[in-house]
Amino acid sequence: MRGFRILAVATAAVTYALVVLGGVVRVSGSGLGCPDWPLCHGHLLPPLQLHVLIEYSHRTVASLASVLILATAAYAWLRLRERRDLLTPATVAAGLLGVQVALGGITVLLELPPEIVLAHLATAMALLGAVSVTATRAALPPPRPSPGRLSQPGATSVRWVRAAAAGTFVLIVTGSLVVGSGASTACAGWPLCGGGLELAFDRLPLIQLLHRGVALVVGALVVASLLVVLGRHARDRAVRATAGLTLTALALQAAVGAAVVLLHLPAALRGLHLALAAGVWTGTVVLSVLVGRLPVSTAATVATSEPRPARHLPDVILDYVSLAKPRIIVLLLVTALGGMMIASRGLPSAGLVLLTLLGGALAAAGAGAINCWIDRDIDAQMLRTRRRPIPQGRIAPEHALLFGVGLGVGAFVLLAFWVNVLAATLAIAGLLFYVLVYSLWLKRSTPQNIVIGGAAGAVPPLVGWAAVTHGIDLTAVYLFAIIFFWTPPHFWSLALRIRHDYARARVPMLPVVRGEREAKRQILWYTLILVAVSLMLFVTGSVGLLYLVGALLLGGGFIAFAILNLSDRRLRWTRPLFDYSIAYLAALFAVMVADRMLG
Repeated sequence: MRGFRILAVATAAVTYALVVLGGVVRVSGSGLGCPDWPLCHGHLLPPLQLHVLIEYSHRTVASLASVLILATAAYAWLRLRERRDLLTPATVAAGLLGVQVALGGITVLLELPPEIVLAHLATAMALLGAVSVTATRAALPPPRPSPGRLSQPGATSVRWVRAAAAGTFVLIVTGSLVVGSGASTACAGWPLCGGGLELAFDRLPLIQLLHRGVALVVGALVVASLLVVLGRHARDRAVRATAGLTLTALALQAAVGAAVVLLHLPAALRGLHLALAAGVWTGTVVLSVLVGRLPVSTAATVATSEPRPARHLPDVILDYVSLAKPRIIVLLLVTALGGMMIASRGLPSAGLVLLTLLGGALAAAGAGAINCWIDRDIDAQMLRTRRRPIPQGRIAPEHALLFGVGLGVGAFVLLAFWVNVLAATLAIAGLLFYVLVYSLWLKRSTPQNIVIGGAAGAVPPLVGWAAVTHGIDLTAVYLFAIIFFWTPPHFWSLALRIRHDYARARVPMLPVVRGEREAKRQILWYTLILVAVSLMLFVTGSVGLLYLVGALLLGGGFIAFAILNLSDRRLRWTRPLFDYSIAYLAALFAVMVADRMLG
């Protein structure tokens, strides 16, 4: 069985490479680099020309993939006939291979007819799905007999992720239609045509806009489905890793799609767009197999097991507001406004400020709501959070998820259409990093969770800076670094006070895993780094003497509190340190703004 597992995984990897190379052939115009088939210019070894080599590399990898697919099917038939879960997809893959080879030959001999090219791509994706199912099932233990499988509690996850896979397949097909029709460059802007904000109803621009509309709908479906899966199976490492990689591929695919239009990427690099789409397709297919074999976490369903009584509208509104974590939003908006004022050396236009802060607030609120949905099992076990709306059953988990996703989508649309695409992209990147990297991965797996995860909270000044300048420079990076290094001492001072809560919920925060003394020592080290980074703004000439004096005084106070906290054998200084850290950040940005305005 181990040999079959290795063979199946190798087959899936080579098939993915085959699909990616096929995309490169398509976007580079190398489809007729070898005008005959199966030879190339009548020879086994092709001439050394770029388009010829691209097409011939595709054919070579196709040959290797064909051998592996047939070997996998033969192995399954000869030695694993009792494993129908492996035999079926391996056999389907062998059948699709025959169709794919025939379509490939017809495509070349008929000189790339669009309909055959589209069928060739669709078959390639179906083939990739089949070998991915085979490889995933080979890595899992045999399934237990379970009649009525889709009536089990995990059926909801399976249906969601299958819908996402189907949507991704449709999206890839529409992308092929865009390339085949010549509409790839029909819209010079993004996310719409013209300057990026205009609709167009001519044939080619309309095809491009329809593809982008499908991408928006499918992207939302993929994000929602993967969040549903993670909410039900968050403790399974394979699910977390696959979902995280899939969502990362989705975000990168959207970014590459925008860059293709805005930056006029070379044709070969446009193949990356299809490669990432194939990654999303593979990820959803793999997840559909994984979640079909896993039980639903009991902790994930606790909050929905009790009936929710009817409640008054004001109380419901307050509960939804609490999901957004408004106290955190206020501090994030202070840093975003600071980034705007520092970038403009004054107060930008009231309209730009209002739109940027509203978009930033929506993004932060969406991240907070999705975090509450992800952490509902942890929140139910911690004294500090057990009265939140989801653990107490005042808001259904799925409603909180839809609320958070809706806020995130609204933030991106508002910032992209009325501020600029860079600010929108940064805001959504912060949301995704907080949800995917911190909440789903780091928080439950490492005591360094808040160190790396703190990057999400450091994004708002970048959003503010990009809103004013339409770019990012070294000063903006230092603003990011200040908040990045501020986050650990700020959060660990709180974690010291509620360490027993985190221990009860089995969250590996630093004071729980390494002890109070080590946490206090780390707080001091990060405080020293923070103060040093804050002074770099003066060293690089971005600010003047007023800021230098303020940063020294404020930093000195922070260091003093950190030393007092370290020298105290109890925890009497954790609350003053926590409170001072909040005041420090707000005051530091205020001094920075004042210095830039007066300078």
